[in-house]
Amino acid sequence: MKRIISHSNLRFFLISILILLIFVRCDDNEIPFPNVSVYTILSVDTQLGNILPQNYVEIDGYGIGGLIIYRVNNNSFLAFDRACTYEASPSCILQESDEYIGIFDCPCCGSGFWMIGEDIPGTVQQGPANVPLKQYRCFFNGANSVTVTN
Repeated sequence: MKRIISHSNLRFFLISILILLIFVRCDDNEIPFPNVSVYTILSVDTQLGNILPQNYVEIDGYGIGGLIIYRVNNNSFLAFDRACTYEASPSCILQESDEYIGIFDCPCCGSGFWMIGEDIPGTVQQGPANVPLKQYRCFFNGANSVTVTN
């Protein structure tokens, strides 16, 4: 005896599959980077120490772990949060590598991030992090100051 599938049974089956696909996803165990408000104006002479192009300076007190300000050229800067993107917390603050110049390491998970060197500043050099450093908007005001905001 053959069984005929009715349209209502087929719809119910397809809708169930669709709902499962929407709500079931792979979990990569990575917590999204928290959104914190950042707004500061930094003096290039004093607070940034007149850093030269292709160099960086660390600034405490902003974002989750402080900021890394990277000077691209005379008129352009980049700003990154100093907290690891794998374990974004004030207890997992990136530190300059003891072994390699231009790499920041996470003392919690061991992830490394390029600041100068072969890749774009802020990119992952080694995991488990697979997301680049949190980048903030950065504007050179031309009047010897840099505004960092999100």
